[in-house]
Amino acid sequence: MARSLGVSLAEAYPQVAAMWLQERNGGLTPQKATPKMQVAVWWRCPAGHEWEENISNRTALPKWKNGDVAACRECVGYRVSYTYPTCGHTAMVTPEAAAKKHPRCWKCQQQWWQENEPRMKAELSAAAKTAAGRAAELLEAVPFPGDVPAPLMTEWRWWAAKHLQGAIAAEEVMGKQGRREEVLAQVTRAVTTLLPSKEAAGRAAAGEGQGVLRLLDQAHWAEGWLHHLTGRRPRLVQAEHLELVAWQLGDLLAAWSQEAAEDVAADRAEGGRPPTTADLTRSLTRVALSMKEELLEDSVLAPYARAYRELRLPVVPDGKGRYGRLDVVIWMPGLPDVVVEIDSAPNAASAQKLAFARDAGAYPLWVRFGSGGIEKIDGVMVLDIRDAVRGVCEAGSGG
Repeated sequence: MARSLGVSLAEAYPQVAAMWLQERNGGLTPQKATPKMQVAVWWRCPAGHEWEENISNRTALPKWKNGDVAACRECVGYRVSYTYPTCGHTAMVTPEAAAKKHPRCWKCQQQWWQENEPRMKAELSAAAKTAAGRAAELLEAVPFPGDVPAPLMTEWRWWAAKHLQGAIAAEEVMGKQGRREEVLAQVTRAVTTLLPSKEAAGRAAAGEGQGVLRLLDQAHWAEGWLHHLTGRRPRLVQAEHLELVAWQLGDLLAAWSQEAAEDVAADRAEGGRPPTTADLTRSLTRVALSMKEELLEDSVLAPYARAYRELRLPVVPDGKGRYGRLDVVIWMPGLPDVVVEIDSAPNAASAQKLAFARDAGAYPLWVRFGSGGIEKIDGVMVLDIRDAVRGVCEAGSGG
């Protein structure tokens, strides 16, 4: 039944007003209060339970009240009174929360953590490292489906071990009993759904995941997984289209080299050092990420496109035990993805990833600013910027 906002709480909800704890509510009374007031006041039920709660919450009718607007959380078992043993504070919590037997309330725990954070982090880190063997033994007993690729199982073992070692450390250092069993159950459930379905990969590649498939807290290239799971070999991008995309990136790189050279010259004039390979790679990655705007300038697709860095893909480069990562992926709805690898020197790992991206139907671009043994890959556009990078490094050096 709808209630008028002009009606007092006492008139509209007499059964709720009967629980009003006047001695703790100052000058406000049920006759002055309205049912939807966002004001916290004190209440006492017939059983003697006291608590503070907004008036608007008391007049609401969530499921736990079972139709009784004046129901008490403690009386119906929806909340129980729990006294935290270490800080001594009492609060109404769910039975499940009370069963965990936390030593401190949330506020006291936050304060305690701030005061002890450096020491606790060091102790937790040391305990987690010590727990590596025990975590590995627990994970060995976890059954896993036979259709899961070995590299994905390697990812799971790394992910599960990290969480399980942390759980063991939390038990030993922070007294969070039962944490080990809780996390072990979580990682065991995760292994049953480890391999993504073709449908999930397809939806993520088509737009539901904006080109990203999340596996074990890691962002993966959805189009790559779709290709891997289905064996689907979309038509390779046309050479002239690949050249056009490469030209747009090349234009950005030319502008970058001029600006970077000026910045380096100004920095070195003030005694700064020349840029390192890591500096150059980070700067070039930013340029590649900015390509999204160039590709879709004034396009209706622009607001929906996404640029990512470090997306994993189902390729294990030679000599590696885990899946590789792509430096930059630009996802555009309804269009092939753009994949960019940036290397100071050509290497086999990048070549493998780019060949896979080519076969998955992407625009594969290889930005290189060093020499190496791999000069060309069919269907992959190479942008050799050695001269531009050399000019950036030498800017302001007088050489």
